[in-house]
Amino acid sequence: MPRAEPTSDAYDVVVVGGGLGGLSAGAALAKLGRHVLVVERQDGPGGYAHAFRRNGYVFDPAIHYTSQGNEGELLDVYLKLLGVRDRLNFITSKLEYGVEFPGVRVVNPVGIEPFIEENAKQFPDDADGIRKFFQLCVDVTRESQQATQRLSLKELDKAVTQLPLLFRYRMATVADVIDEFVRDPRAKALCGAIWPYMGPPPSSGSFIIYSGLLMSTLETGPVYCAGSFQKLADAFVAALEENGGELVLDREVERITLDDEGRVTGAVLDSGHEVQAPAVVSNADAKQTFEQMVGAEHLPKPLVRQLERLHPSLSAFMLFAATTVDVGAANLPHEMFIYKHWDHDETHKDILAGKPGGLWITFPTTFDPSLAPDGEHLVILSSIAPYDVGRPWSEARDDYVEPMLAEIERLLPGFRDRITFMDTATPETMERYTLNHRGAIYGWEATPTQSTGKRLKQRSPIDGLYLAGHWTEPGAGSFRAIYSGMTAALLVAGLESLPAFLDALGARAAV
Repeated sequence: MPRAEPTSDAYDVVVVGGGLGGLSAGAALAKLGRHVLVVERQDGPGGYAHAFRRNGYVFDPAIHYTSQGNEGELLDVYLKLLGVRDRLNFITSKLEYGVEFPGVRVVNPVGIEPFIEENAKQFPDDADGIRKFFQLCVDVTRESQQATQRLSLKELDKAVTQLPLLFRYRMATVADVIDEFVRDPRAKALCGAIWPYMGPPPSSGSFIIYSGLLMSTLETGPVYCAGSFQKLADAFVAALEENGGELVLDREVERITLDDEGRVTGAVLDSGHEVQAPAVVSNADAKQTFEQMVGAEHLPKPLVRQLERLHPSLSAFMLFAATTVDVGAANLPHEMFIYKHWDHDETHKDILAGKPGGLWITFPTTFDPSLAPDGEHLVILSSIAPYDVGRPWSEARDDYVEPMLAEIERLLPGFRDRITFMDTATPETMERYTLNHRGAIYGWEATPTQSTGKRLKQRSPIDGLYLAGHWTEPGAGSFRAIYSGMTAALLVAGLESLPAFLDALGARAAV
């Protein structure tokens, strides 16, 4: 059971932050035999996966699906090795996502070939180019997956020759690559439709990140965690505690302590409790981790320069609602992107001007009716948003809510009159609950110069300090956060590769 204070003054590892990255790292290290303490400042674990309950409704605040959870995929295997897979019921969608532009709606099926053909048929004159673009996304993602299987710098030279597409496109934007194959501006917009999942529009967003997001669920389908993604966070907590680890809630790590040689020696909590540990894994905001918990005076100059150069992502405005309208009868996909412009840069200008844009709407009860009372459905509408819109969010809130409600009403006639619950979250809400810098929802912005190998390394320059979560490699997204925790645990345990890590977990599971 979570505690209010640690039971010991010494651990093998302290994990700062109980988001999915931190919980993943803590659970794995506990399974590998380390004595682990996870410290979470909120009243429950999960971070962006920490569901909230209101009047009988259960809302996922940020995570609407994950990947790699189908039978035999990496998350499925990982949870089995941790001994908690049977605690979870993953529901797989038969649809990938929908997208709506002025006058055009496309609902994409699961499966690489059906997906590609559904998009290609929208623009017959550009069909061949559309096919080539999406096939390149498939091929680059497969190379990227091969690279992550290695996780060894010893094989970097070999990787350059074996993974030519990954290295060729590593600094390309999404628009750079679309422009290679597609001519019609509307077809280009369709190819770049899921950019809000990573933050920046195609003209500045990383193609490697975009292709990975697109392909992460395409082959087998998006996966929803029945009962909300809180269940997934709770499963990691169970794995942590069943292997002797501890979770402390309502506590912050105020300081990461170092010895005279600059090596990690432990952490000090806001209660004043000091714990000793030779390793710390931080799942917290990177700027907070280095500049406040460690202290700028202890940072190597190259790291200081890197932190000054890196730019956080934008935040989001979210509307959470419940309704008695029959969402299922509307025959909508579980997630749909909505655009007023065919030009994604115009949408991005709207966002920076403090208008809703980069909208996507989610219908979680199409997966799991248990999230709402009988006869009701949940609707979540998200918009990328800057932290500063030139006026207080208490004044700006209605400027977002009204256009959002109008979009839902258009898709679900009668929605406004049948709302049974509504709440919102602003960028200030995101900052308050996560302490992410200016409410950044994706860590560092996913541009080519801040993605994959350009992101902060998980083994930090501070001896004994490791990073997990979306501020480090491989980037934002629920499964990527979990994967970052796996990698952090791998590094702390001194293992050389992902296969070696999974083998070690398997060996422990067999004991």
